[in-house]
Amino acid sequence: MQSITLQEYQEWYEMNCNSLYHNSPYHQPSWLDAVSRGINFEPVFIGINQDSKLLTVIPAFFTKRGPFNLFGSPLRGTLTSTLGPVSLFPVDQKRDYLTLVNKVKDFARQKWGVHYCRFSTHFNQNDSNPVLYSDWEIEQPGSYWLDISGGEEAVWNGLKSDCRRNIRKAQKLGIDVVPFNDPELYYRLLENTYQRHGSSSWHPKKFFRIILEELVPEGIIWAWGARYQGEIIAACLFFHNDHEVHFISGASNPQYGNLPTSYILHWHAIETAIQKGLSVYYTDSSGVRSIDQFKEAFNPVFKKRFTMIWSPAPVKVAQSIFLFGNSSIRKLKSMTKPQQIE
Repeated sequence: MQSITLQEYQEWYEMNCNSLYHNSPYHQPSWLDAVSRGINFEPVFIGINQDSKLLTVIPAFFTKRGPFNLFGSPLRGTLTSTLGPVSLFPVDQKRDYLTLVNKVKDFARQKWGVHYCRFSTHFNQNDSNPVLYSDWEIEQPGSYWLDISGGEEAVWNGLKSDCRRNIRKAQKLGIDVVPFNDPELYYRLLENTYQRHGSSSWHPKKFFRIILEELVPEGIIWAWGARYQGEIIAACLFFHNDHEVHFISGASNPQYGNLPTSYILHWHAIETAIQKGLSVYYTDSSGVRSIDQFKEAFNPVFKKRFTMIWSPAPVKVAQSIFLFGNSSIRKLKSMTKPQQIE
């Protein structure tokens, strides 16, 4: 194993992207670079060679939190659902993956002195009780997966009746979907969305400015707003490659919370993905029942991902304290910050 640079990873990825196993939109170098700059994480890349040929790369994020060094492929807070290895050969066997992850953890401890490692794969691990190495834990977060390869009519007919009714309602009300590129407005909408839930956005405004100003023109982010009576009242960001599209972020003006803006924005993303020949639409489970009910209205399949976490016991205690404190700070910030919808 060896540490390689972002430029080395980008050259290898672009040369082999059409033949890489476990490739996802999140493995794209421009996404990893933009996210890292947006939240001040360091992008790191671990390469595995055979006969002097680079075969596998594990992209990851590295950051410091207090006295602790955190390493994750990916880390939370990056809007990156999964990473894990991307390779010129498949790493589908659970034993192979567990062995690889443990070796990567050992390398990261030696190279960067990490106290916490997190891995979440793009491919599903069906065994709910894999044999883990000591000090490892497992989480199985969920995602909604919708097959859109059958075309628009098949997908439309598969939607739940409530979903179709809300899309038609939005169209009858004159809500239209337009390209969106205003980071300032998006951040205001996002902050007000979080405030409705008594919280505050973890991401700085700079993060969304980079996303909208760099990745939308590059073509890997679709950003659309829902326009009603001449005003953008909601917006969504969707991330894609040539095969799949992922919903990554959405925000809305609470004054129009009774309008079905989310339905028409997501349906527009699905229509666009179908037109461009993509075959899968993903959105992660939020854990908030009302939000997940909306996502389930598109009649997707629910799938569990496979996340492995390593950290010594003292770090786990410190991490829980930090996360609790950070959550409390965000809630206090939300309570004391006036709403700003213009």
